[in-house]
Parts: sequence; structure tokens; C-alpha cells
Amino acid sequence: MKLHTKLYLFFAGMVLLPLLVVTVVVSLILSRSSVDTYEGRLQSGLTAASVVISAQAQSLAVDTDAALRRSDAAALTAGDQARRAAVLDALALDAKAGGAILRDPAGTVIAGVGSGAAAGGAAASAEGSVPGQVTPMIVSSVGIAGPDNALWQLTVERPFDTDALARVFSSQDLEWGLLENGAVSTGSFAVGATAVDAAGAPLEFTGSPDATGAVEANVDGSAMLASDLSLPANITDRPTLLMAAVPSDVIGASSRQALEAGLVLMLGVALMAGALGFLLARNITRPLRELTRAAAAGIEGDLGRKVEVRSSDEVGSLADSFGLMQSSIRDYIGELEESRTQLLLALSYAGEILGSTTDRARMMKTTAEAARLATGASGVWVELFPSRQPPKHGTFSMGVPQDFFDKRIRREVAVLSSQVASGDGVPGDVTAIDKDYEAFAFPLLHGHEALGAMVAIFEAGHPIQESRKILASLSKQAAVAVENVNFSELQELLATTDPMTNLFNFRYLCNCLDKEISKSRRYQRQLSVAILDIDDFKLVNDTFGHQAGDELLRTIGDTLVSQVREADMVARYGGEEFSVVFPETRKADAVRVAEKLRREVASIVLTDYPGLQVTTSIGVASYPEDGEDQTDLLLHADEALYHAKGAGKNRVIPA
Repeated sequence: MKLHTKLYLFFAGMVLLPLLVVTVVVSLILSRSSVDTYEGRLQSGLTAASVVISAQAQSLAVDTDAALRRSDAAALTAGDQARRAAVLDALALDAKAGGAILRDPAGTVIAGVGSGAAAGGAAASAEGSVPGQVTPMIVSSVGIAGPDNALWQLTVERPFDTDALARVFSSQDLEWGLLENGAVSTGSFAVGATAVDAAGAPLEFTGSPDATGAVEANVDGSAMLASDLSLPANITDRPTLLMAAVPSDVIGASSRQALEAGLVLMLGVALMAGALGFLLARNITRPLRELTRAAAAGIEGDLGRKVEVRSSDEVGSLADSFGLMQSSIRDYIGELEESRTQLLLALSYAGEILGSTTDRARMMKTTAEAARLATGASGVWVELFPSRQPPKHGTFSMGVPQDFFDKRIRREVAVLSSQVASGDGVPGDVTAIDKDYEAFAFPLLHGHEALGAMVAIFEAGHPIQESRKILASLSKQAAVAVENVNFSELQELLATTDPMTNLFNFRYLCNCLDKEISKSRRYQRQLSVAILDIDDFKLVNDTFGHQAGDELLRTIGDTLVSQVREADMVARYGGEEFSVVFPETRKADAVRVAEKLRREVASIVLTDYPGLQVTTSIGVASYPEDGEDQTDLLLHADEALYHAKGAGKNRVIPA
């Protein structure tokens, strides 16, 4: 049997057959996983939707509670019918609700407005639903203490935010609907469409969001894989199911596509592997011993030995190419000496780049790469010492095995660089690190100040005399670059930071707010901003002195930074005012955080100024409901702040 036949059979047995088996198995697994995939999507969609509905119910509860505090609650239990209706109407409007119903302690509907009024509130069912109402409503009930401490009940209704639910299910490519007695009241299906299981019975509650089971169902005459979830009775005005479904033909098409793709892939792999095996077997069937011997001679330095392979096939061409490569190597060795001068010139250009860059990481990397390329060093360590302003420090190393570097070189080169920087060592002095390695260091000097150090590591016996000159020149250029970086960062710090508190200043706040609003607009997310003002700050300065006022400003700034997320931004708004930007935060959440900040500031104690204690008034505004640019947003937050001041100070008021 010929060699190429043996190679081809070997390749087919070791590569082709396993590839075919793997391809078939993967295709079958993919085709069977379509149902599991869509069941996972149904469960994920219902879970996410239940979170969205809970958030809507929570929002209604918060708005209802806030509106009730601002309303004349006493008139609801003790006023006449006209007054009750007026208060209910104002309360529903304030809570952004569709309607409101008032029940006395006996459960009788006394008054109602909006969608929950039901002909003046005379015909509401025990569950709170209203005859003639088309879709279910989200509800929030609050108890109100009436005369003789009897408990009256206020129920506020708001339509579901179906757009939010549609976004949840459309992201999973699912159909959805809210069901009442097996009929769709709203969703992506036609209103009134029926949803029944395989036995023809209306779909019923199957479990919690994490345990929902998919079933075969028929929705409006179409076969579906469906899963449903019963909404909690305390957040809807009537028993309601939330259903998610996917057409059965979509699942079947996905399975067929997976199987077809696997078969096509299997065929392609088989054809490609067969062709590759044939080509490899055909091209590796010539004597290779002479070529191997010639290559071994080249390793020993005999680049003039002629390769004798009497063959006209690819191996013969390889032998000819090998001879040309030997000739090229001889020429290349001669050119290396000429390129050394060009390399020094290239280092000069690299120095110009180092002198102009303001990127600290790029400067260190460029320095290390240029040093290693120019000198043939095994590794280069570049270290920047902490500067006065701004306080930055950095190290960069390349070309040394990490385990060896950590165990032996890191400590030695740090000592060597510190000796050179302090003047105890001579720049370029060689220090033996190991029997196999040695290194020498140069300081990065700007005037008489050492900004850092550069250490080159060489294998023992490497000629380093010429490398000293190159690294001495490169270290001077790198020092100029470090000074440029420090100066640039200092200018940027001064332009964006308040010197009193080290917080961002008003200019940076406006720029940051513009960027966050653009991001919120692009991704349709909310954004909130709070403005804090120290109550009676002038009294602090008059009583304790301006140094106490300055210390108080710095302490409040540190407190605010420590109490917010890393994604939030704290700035000094001006005078005794501060501002906090809350990305991706609803107004209600921002108000809760602002209340926590108010309490933290009220608990501040300055040990050097006994008796000094202050409070803050805070205004909160949100995008997009209070403004669609930073000017309007800050204006509404500022107006809310002044309302807090007028309401007695030491409080948080949203716009």
C-alpha cells in the first residue's frame, strides 16, 4: 500500500469519522432543544412580566399614599357627598389614577370617580370590579381612620401599562394576553379570543413564576405552546391570568431549521475533511530525510550546504525554497548591522511620540516596547513614582515570565530603581539578579526630580554596552513624557473639581447631566437629580466661624459620596448647595435615597466644634417627567428645594 493511501486512511479514521459523529449528535441535540428553549422563554417572559406588574402596583401604591397625604382626608369620612367627590377627583388626578372608590366601614360604596365610579359608585362588586369595564385594572387600597376610629377604605385604580408588558414579551418573540374566564381582555391576541387547553377547558393557574409549566393550548383557533400565571388578588380589580404563548408551527420550524443546518454542516465537514485528507496524503509522500539533514546543518550554522532532493513534486519545491531561504538569511545577517543605525533613528521618533502623548498607560507601554526592541532585552520594567498633583502611580513590565518575575525580579529591580532615583546608585549600573539574568536601571529625571525608573533585564552574557547609550537617551525622553502626563492630568483636575470639597464642580455637573440625559433618552430610561441645601448655613458661620463652615462643607461632601452608588455623581452646586445625579433611577427611588442622605447629614458631628449640628432641605426632579434637558431638570429640582425650605426645612420634596 502506498504511503499517501496510508496517510489518507489514517486521516479518515482519526479525524473524519469523529467529526461526522460529533456533527450528527450536535444536530440531533439542537433539533430537540427547540421546545426546551421556548419553554424557557415562556417562563422567563412571565417572570419578567410579573416583576413589571409588581413594579406598576408598587408605583400606584406610592403615588396613592403621597396623594392621600396631600389631600383633605378628613373630608372623605366626615364631609358631604359633593365634598367627597371633589376630594376623590383631586386625589385620583394627583395619583395619576384612572379612578377612585370610597367605602364606609360596612363595605358600602359611598362615592366614586373615574373608571371605578360605576354610575356614581353605586354598583361595584365585592371584588372591586365594575360592570362594563373592558380590561382589568391595577388597584391599591388604603385604610382611612374615620369618626370613632372606624376604618374606611379608599381604592384607587390605574390601567395596566400594556406597553411595558408588550416590550417584555416582544423581546422574547412571544405572544401574550390578560385572560378573564379564558377570554383575552387585552394583549397581542384579538380581544375576546378564547384560550383553552388540550381538553378544551379554559386555561387555569399553573403555578408561581418560577414553576410555570408549558401546556399545549388552542388560542383563537391556533395551536400554541402556552404558560400562564395568576396575578395576585391584591393588585388587580378582578381574577386575572397573564398568559404567554408561542405558535406550535414556530417551534416546529425552529426544530427543522436546526436539523437541516446540522445536516448541511455535516455534509460540508465531510467534504472539507475528505478533500483535506486527500491533499495532505498526496503532498506528504516524498522522501524527507535529506531535507531534514540539511535543516539540522543550518541549525548548526552551516547555511551553505546544498539540499539534495531529486524530486519534481512539492517536496522538491520545498527543497529549492529552503536553499533560497539560506541565501536570504545570510543576506539578512549582513543587513542587521546596517539596520542598527536606523533603529536608533526610530528611537528618536519614538521619543517625539513619548514627549507629546498624555496617555500614561500608552507612554509606559511605548517606552517598554522601544527599549526592548532597541536593546534585545529579555524584559523591561517601567515604574512611575507617585507625583504631587494629581497623585498617580503606575508600573508596566513585558517580556519576563510572570512566575519568575514575581519571585525574583520584582523585588530586586524595585531596590535597584529606588537606589538610582535617590542618587545612591549610578545610572546604568549592572546588578546580578540570578546566575542567568542581570539588569541595570535608569531614572526618569525631570530637572533634579526622579519621576520614575526604567529597568532592562538581560540574559547573562548579553552585550549591553551599546544598550546603555540607547536606554540613557530613551529615559530622558520618557521623563519629558511623564511630566506632560502629570501636567495634563493636573489641568483636567483643576478644571472639573471644587478645591474646597474635592467634589466635581458645577461645570462638570452640567456636562455629566447632559451626557446622562442623552443616554437615558437613547435607551428610554429614567434619570433623577437631587439638590441639597444646608439649612441656616449663615448661622453656622456667624456662630462657629468660617473655618467651621468650611470643615462642615468638606464633611458633608465626604458623607454624600460614601452613601451613594459608584454610578451616582456628587457635585458642589454652589455655596452651601450640593447636587447628586442618579442614573437609571426613578423619582420614587431617588426620594428614598435623598431621605437617607438627609438623615446622614443630620447625624454629622464635628468633634472640633461641639454643638454644631445642621439639617438639609432637598429637592428631587426626574427625567423625562420634570424636564428633558439639564436646564429644566435642575430648575425643577431647585424649585422643589425651595418648596422644602418653605414647608419648614429639613425635608425631601419631589418636583
